Amino acid sequence: MSATQTLRRRMLGFTTAELVIVLVIAGILAAIMIPNFNQTAINATWYHEQVRAGVRYAQRVAVAQRRQVFVVVEAGPQLALCYAAACGVGTRLSQVGSSSSFQLPAPSGVALGISASPFSFNGLGQPSSGATVTVGPRTIVITAETGYVR
Repeated sequence: MSATQTLRRRMLGFTTAELVIVLVIAGILAAIMIPNFNQTAINATWYHEQVRAGVRYAQRVAVAQRRQVFVVVEAGPQLALCYAAACGVGTRLSQVGSSSSFQLPAPSGVALGISASPFSFNGLGQPSSGATVTVGPRTIVITAETGYVR
C-alpha cells in the first residue's frame, strides 16, 4: 500500500473495530461510575449545604437582633435554630419569608451531629465555643475566635 493510499484511508474516518473498542470502554466506565452517583450521596451533599447555610443564618440573626441564637441538633435527627438552649415552643427562629419554625430534618441515611452542645452565637456573632457539625461524612467547622463557618 502506498503512502497516498494510507493517507486517503485515514481521512475517511474510523474503522468499525475502533468504534467498537471505544463503545466497549465507555460501557465499562459507565458500569463502574454510575453506582457512585447514588441518591444518598446526593442528599448528603445537599443537606450539608443546607446545614451550613442554617448555621450562617443563625449567626446573622444573632447580629441583626443583638441576641443569643442557639444551634441545636434534635432527635430525628434535625437541625433547629432557637433563642433558648432548650429550644421549646415559642423560642424557635422563623424561616426566611415564613412564619414556620426553622428546622432542617436530615434525609434518611444521613447522620447529623454536633461537637459542642449547646452551641450559640451572641449578639456580636461570636460563637460560644468552637464547634464541628457533622453531616454524614462531611463536617462544618465554626472557628471559636472569629465565628467563621466553613
